Amino acid sequence: MRLIALALSTTLLAACTSHTPTQPKAKGVAQFAGDARLGEEVNKVCFASTIDGFHDATDDTVVLSKGNDDYLIETFGGCFNLDQAQRLAVDSTTGCLGKGDHIITSDSISGQSDTGFGVQRCTIKAMYKWDAKAKGPAESAESQ
Repeated sequence: MRLIALALSTTLLAACTSHTPTQPKAKGVAQFAGDARLGEEVNKVCFASTIDGFHDATDDTVVLSKGNDDYLIETFGGCFNLDQAQRLAVDSTTGCLGKGDHIITSDSISGQSDTGFGVQRCTIKAMYKWDAKAKGPAESAESQ
């Protein structure tokens, strides 16, 4: 009985300890504040039908590439598998990609989803020029 009382009192004391709140992780383009790779916002990206690839995906951003041109695409929330995407396509109303158009992602190369999310349709919130050759925040800290 003493063991149960001791365990219960330890649990209650642990629950009463102070908790230092942590800052919530920045979302969207805010997570790149101060990043030299982030350029100016653009209204349209006109290589939507000929994208070479994508990289640096987070849960609400991805960099699309065509040749030497890169653009950071920010999506509205609810794009669950963007950071795990194996395939990506764009759905635009014109030949150019713009705000309100969509990125379609799949977390599987074969079409069979391992995570249960499968294909997601993500709405574009904003687009920015991206300079992959500029030093990112981790590289800048290492060089100092």
